[in-house]
Amino acid sequence: MKRKEALKVAEEKLPKKRFKHCERVAETALKMAEIFKADPDKCYLAGILHDYSKYDELGKMYQTVTNEQLDPELLEYKTEVLHGPIAAVKIKNKFNYTDSEVLKAIAHHTSGAKEMGIIEKIIFTADYIEPKRTQPGVDEIRDIVFTEKKLDLAVYTITKANVRHLLNKDQTIYHKTIECLNYYNMAKG
Repeated sequence: MKRKEALKVAEEKLPKKRFKHCERVAETALKMAEIFKADPDKCYLAGILHDYSKYDELGKMYQTVTNEQLDPELLEYKTEVLHGPIAAVKIKNKFNYTDSEVLKAIAHHTSGAKEMGIIEKIIFTADYIEPKRTQPGVDEIRDIVFTEKKLDLAVYTITKANVRHLLNKDQTIYHKTIECLNYYNMAKG
């Protein structure tokens, strides 16, 4: 899949505001690809397509988890966690797209994972720091990425903030997020 096709796919499926967010994530990912020596095309594709299933019906997402034999624990979560893994499966199946780096980046952008590849880490981070994001601590993370150039530290800092947020809301935390937190706590250097 080329950039132009991915852009069209995202624009046709997503509401305008979400599509604009995906464009900003893709552009942020391109800047990060240059810094961290990653494939810019893969970063762009994962960025523009990462929220492909954000607005899919929850019942259909659960069916996809079951039909595609995804992690059954996903059935305990809602769209916030599900839309990443579901998008990866849908893009693979609907468009016969097979690049595992891009698909993993899409799948893990919601939860993170231990031992993520460079494209996964870039999309996970770009989604959190794209220019219109204003959550507390985002400027610190932008500095970690663009000034300190420490991607593992950025992943850890984002995951720690996400876990704190979920704990404050008394929400269950997906095991891959906990694994991501623990792994990047050790890897952040």
